Amino acid sequence: MTGQNFDACLDFVRTAEGGYSEDPKDLGNWLPDENGRKGVLIGSHYGVSAAMLASWKKPHPVSPDDMRNLDLDTFDAIARSRFWNPLVCTALPPGLDLMVFDFGWNCGVSASARLLQRMVGVTMDGCIGPQTLAALNQMNASDLLPQIDPENLATLHARLGLPPSSGIGPEVKRALECRQTMALLLVLVLSGMQEREYRVRAGFRRWGRGWLARTKRRTETALALVVAAKGRETASGMY
Repeated sequence: MTGQNFDACLDFVRTAEGGYSEDPKDLGNWLPDENGRKGVLIGSHYGVSAAMLASWKKPHPVSPDDMRNLDLDTFDAIARSRFWNPLVCTALPPGLDLMVFDFGWNCGVSASARLLQRMVGVTMDGCIGPQTLAALNQMNASDLLPQIDPENLATLHARLGLPPSSGIGPEVKRALECRQTMALLLVLVLSGMQEREYRVRAGFRRWGRGWLARTKRRTETALALVVAAKGRETASGMY
């Protein structure tokens, strides 16, 4: 079970999003009126948008002070119920849980689920369920390697201790036979897919640099979670 990664994943989101923001140019900081137009500038906190907090507190009204004083317990509860649980992150391998969770927080649960489903080759309905998880568990190097981009392939070679010229041939596949090592590949393939998704989004011209930087940090942290999980397994096997 990777539910133990929840706190680490939540810390990543909180750090990536930052504290209270009242930037009027960010539509997520506005609470829409009944006609869907800009209503009240509430702000955001830890990436919790005005609409998200209003939905959470409903039927009670939400104010800028509510957002400014958002406590960590509420942030934790929103993250679990609206993102971590719907994305079934506890059932995902270490590292992949962060990739799916943080992209979902940044781009929406359905968008994150569909990318994972595209990677594993199932119907992209935006809902991670038994079919998606079964396909994920059955993935192998031959399924995944054709999907990796050159930059992440170079990272994979370095992580496996192989020369860059290894390509995606038998040597790489042999090195990936270990299931924990396969987790590295899952993270790196999804990383490339998420970057490409960002690049085609409407807000890329304005927010793209930050999105790409976040993807890099997300990927590096996810790879560290893979290594940590492997260390825990190794340590538990010693006793």
